[in-house]
Amino acid sequence: MAARPASEIELIKKHVLSERVEILIPKGFEVMSEQQMDFNYAKAQSRPSVIFTNNNLVSLAFNYSDNEADQDMVDVYATTFTKTYHKQYKDATWFGDGVKNINNHKVGYLEFMKPEMGHQVYTLVFFTDVQGKLMICTFNCADRQKPEWEPVAKQIMLSVKANTETGK
Repeated sequence: MAARPASEIELIKKHVLSERVEILIPKGFEVMSEQQMDFNYAKAQSRPSVIFTNNNLVSLAFNYSDNEADQDMVDVYATTFTKTYHKQYKDATWFGDGVKNINNHKVGYLEFMKPEMGHQVYTLVFFTDVQGKLMICTFNCADRQKPEWEPVAKQIMLSVKANTETGK
């Protein structure tokens, strides 16, 4: 099956993490079941809070952590994550990392291709502070789907709007 152009992938506005974050998510993506998350993250130290997926081929995971975070700390997290990920994924192909200003909010990101279970996986990780805590989003798809999904992943990242009010 040939890759669909990204322009054909419709994105819809969703509120996630108890209304704390507004973001675009591909139409047709469903929340992964608890059983599927248990299976996929059986060996992981921490499991995402919620994962949207299209039959598990492409996924967008949200992890609302207990780690303290504010706008000043996004740069620090970006530096730390870049070092950690470079160490953890020595065989990865890196496309970029840094901090962008998205909707007047600092958002850190890492973009790379990493080997996983015999094939390559395109990954875009982006993170920001949400109500005093760190939220990390991870977009994954198989390397063969990168031409179709990379622009979509970036569109999703560029759509993130965090509710910065605490106590809401």
